[in-house]
Formats: sequence, C-alpha cells, structure tokens
Amino acid sequence: MLTALLIQGMLLDGAIDGIKYYLTPQWDLLADSKVWRDAAVQIFYSLSVCTGGLIAMSSFNKFENNIRRDAIMIPIINCATSIYSGFVIFAVLGFMANEKRVCIADVAEQGPGLVFVVYPEALAKMPVAPLWSILFFFMVVLLGFGSQFSIIEAVLSALIDVLPRDVQRSTGKTILFRAIMCSCFFLVGISMTTQAGIYILTLLDQSVGGIPLLVVGLVECFALQWVYGTERCAEDIFRMIGWKPSFYWRWCWKFVSPLVLTFVLVMSFIQYKPITYTKPDGVYEYPGWAVAFEWIVISIPILLMIIAGFYNFCRMGGGKALKEASKPEWDWGPASDREPFYQAPESSESYANLNERGENIAMSYKSPYISSADSLKGNMHTPHINTISANTAKQAGNLSSNNNGVLNEGFQF
Repeated sequence: MLTALLIQGMLLDGAIDGIKYYLTPQWDLLADSKVWRDAAVQIFYSLSVCTGGLIAMSSFNKFENNIRRDAIMIPIINCATSIYSGFVIFAVLGFMANEKRVCIADVAEQGPGLVFVVYPEALAKMPVAPLWSILFFFMVVLLGFGSQFSIIEAVLSALIDVLPRDVQRSTGKTILFRAIMCSCFFLVGISMTTQAGIYILTLLDQSVGGIPLLVVGLVECFALQWVYGTERCAEDIFRMIGWKPSFYWRWCWKFVSPLVLTFVLVMSFIQYKPITYTKPDGVYEYPGWAVAFEWIVISIPILLMIIAGFYNFCRMGGGKALKEASKPEWDWGPASDREPFYQAPESSESYANLNERGENIAMSYKSPYISSADSLKGNMHTPHINTISANTAKQAGNLSSNNNGVLNEGFQF
C-alpha cells in the first residue's frame, strides 16, 4: 500500500519539493526539547516501550527465544518503515503546497490530520480511487486493532495477575472480566466521538504520551541496571540464549540511556509550554482548568509508581526490599520447569522460607498433589524440575528431605 501511494505521489506536481523538504535537516530545531521529547515518545509508542506492551507480549515467548535478534531487527524494521512512509507523506505534502501556492510547512499535518487529510489527498488522485481508499482504510483499521490489542493486553494482564487464583484459572471468569473492562474503556472513549472529541484526544495524547513515558523509561533503566544489576541482567540473557551482551550494550543500558532520558526530561520541564490545538482558523489555547487536568493526568502514573515503591519499601523493611529486588524470583526460568509446582494449589506458599544467600529453600507441601517427602523427592528428579538446577553452572542440585516432608534445595543466585 505504501509503495503504491509512493509511486502515485511521485507522479504529482511538486512531489520533488516535498521530498527535498523532508531530507533537508533543520539544525536549529535540535535546541528545542519538544523535538527530542516527541522523538523519544514516538519510539516508545511504535515499539511499545515503557507502556507494558513488550513485557506482556514477550511473556508468551519461549524461554530460549532469541531476544538479541528481536531487539535488533524489530527497531530497524520499525524505523525503516517510518522513514519509508515519510517519503509518501512529504511527496503528497509537496503536491498540496504546490496546489495552494504556500510553503510546505503550512500544509504539514500531524496526528489524525495525517491519516484523514494527507493520505486521502493522495488516494483521490489515484486511478480507481474508491478501491484504493477502501484498501487503505482497511489497513488503518488493522493497524489500529494491532495497537489496541497490545495496549489492552498489557493493562488486562497486569490486572489479571493480581486477581484470585480461582479467577485466573477459570476461562469463563477471565473472559467476563476482560469484557467488563473493555466495555468500561469503550464508554470512556465515547467522549472522543463528540464535537469536543478532538480537544479531549489532543489533551490526553499530549499528557499521557510525553513526560510519563520518559519517567517510566528512566525508572526502568535505573531499576534494571542499578538495582537489579547490569552484570546480573547480562548473566540472565546468557542463560536464555547463550550470548552475553558486550561492553557496548552494558554501557548504553547503564549510562547512556538514563543520561539521555534525564536530559530530555529536564529540558521538557524547562521549556514547557501550555497545551494548544492548531485549527484551520487559528490556534486554540486550552483554559486553565484544562491545563490543570493535563498535569493531573501526567501525575497519576508517576504517583502510582512512587506510592507502590514506597509501600513495598516500608512493608518489606527498607533494605530488604532493595535486596529482594536485586535478585531474580524463585520461579525465574523456563515455564515448563514450574508446571508441576503450579499444579499444586498452595505451591506458591512453599517457597516462603528463603535465607539471605538464597541457599536453603524450605518447601512444605500441603496439597494432595504431593502427599509425602518420598513423592516430592521423586517429582524433583523428573527432567522438568531438575532443569531448574541443571540449566546454569551456578546452581547446585543438592536435594535432601527429612521425615517431616521438608525439602532443602541448594540454590545460588
């Protein structure tokens, strides 16, 4: 579809001027923090970074999935597609500017105007325009569904994970919960179909997609690379795919990315301007209460992180919370290793006693699934369970049991 639009666009008068405008850098804009913020937010959105989409979708991958290949190829394909579509857009913008005898900057559109103004202008000039219009907007609908599925799945997966286990295990209850949540989101979204919908959409888009994403990205970098540890993260990746990230990757994760995000975030606050909406007849400036609402929306995700972090910090006793955050969960590893444990309703309680070095995990099963120490010991020698200790050289398969049905398994994290 993009190729067809590009061919048609290049045949229009003024297309070359649009392409030249697209490829000519404007170096003075590098001093504008909004440009950097918009660039970062665009990458975050297109790759689902810092929105939970990547985490939710990757949780369905196999443990040995080649994340190195995915982490390199997907951003390259994504950015290459964006650059390619830019040629289509500016070829049409050059034609529109030529038709109206104005500067290309005066006809440039962003957001909804890009889809509903620029692209339709190119489609209207193509042979059999109705057919191409149907195909184009069908493609837009599919893209919308794809984006919506990942966003909704990220939200619902997080909510379902904290529901009672009987709800998680029931397909009917899970579907009902998803239907209720999607219905609520649908009702909220109806407000954007009113005559004031574009103003609401612009307000939410500017507030949710700017500063909060930068803060989330900065917190994720700090938590993963400074609390959990870069070396430990590299060791985990090595266990998954047999490749340890080089010094370049670790340096970028630990220093470059946090510094860049911090710089963009600070400059966004320094050069902040009240939200506006550009209309055909001028620029609309939002009233004071709308600007206050913008900051409320910006503050909500940031405050939730602070409250949750402070709550866990106090609940777990300060330093212990940081110590627990600096090591993997007891069940980290291939999902197939955990299946026998999860078949027991109370198996999650069996790992309660873990000492500071993570070496003696006392497991006391009350479930009928494992009725004695002998049956527990037998299950521990199955290939699935043994993989927990065998998959890494740092773990010792030191199994023993006592008369009370308590198993001690030696782990070194």
